[in-house]
Amino acid sequence: MTGTAWLTLGEASRMLGVDPDTLRRWADNGKVEVLKTPGGHRRFLRVSIEAMLPRPRRSLSTIGEAPDRVAAEFRKRVRSDLATQDWTRHFDETSLRWFRERGMRMSDLLIGHLDAGRRPGHQTQLDQAAALGREYGVEAKRQGLSLGEATQAFLFFRARFLAEIASVARRRSLEPKPAAALFAEADRALDIVILALMDGHRATATA
Repeated sequence: MTGTAWLTLGEASRMLGVDPDTLRRWADNGKVEVLKTPGGHRRFLRVSIEAMLPRPRRSLSTIGEAPDRVAAEFRKRVRSDLATQDWTRHFDETSLRWFRERGMRMSDLLIGHLDAGRRPGHQTQLDQAAALGREYGVEAKRQGLSLGEATQAFLFFRARFLAEIASVARRRSLEPKPAAALFAEADRALDIVILALMDGHRATATA
């Protein structure tokens, strides 16, 4: 055991960015490996603490995938399948254009979020996408779509977005772990947007 291999409670909590009391509680609950010295002081194995740190997520650009290509392929998927969707009957051409324009903007924001990795600003793009999702919900309600139909419409876009992310993983021959991480982040972002859409639809219903 070397001096640098072990961290004090204060050092470990600062590395993790948590309060010492929180780390003490985690240690007492067995959530993190800890050693108590004869004097009763807690010592944490450095490698164990480092393993708890969030791993930087690789962006689209760092795996060699141009965000513009992802956007173009996603839109191609949407265009080829849109005419088969029953929920489009609710919209006239002006309304469909409104949804298409905002759909393009939302996909750009989501792709930008995936391309940002953990760089500053990545959360801002997701927040903007969620705001657009809420706007979608409000407009869908105004156009006469039920919550189920509005959700169905979003699931149409969601399925094609995730299909394109899966294609990215195949094109770049990603190993299972980075591929799963990319897909999970896309899935998480879409979950946030659909919850915002549902909130906008419900808020309109009760206004």
